[in-house]
Amino acid sequence: MPLTKKGKKIMKKMKKTYGKKKAKRVFYASRNKGVIKGVD
Repeated sequence: MPLTKKGKKIMKKMKKTYGKKKAKRVFYASRNKGVIKGVD
């Protein structure tokens, strides 16, 4: 699924915080849990 502008911005911040691999896991886990919405 392509990310929206909001999703890209959040992913970029998470990559800085968590590193490349862990950022993806945290991002998609947050999305699936419902913590972040409207990102794809």
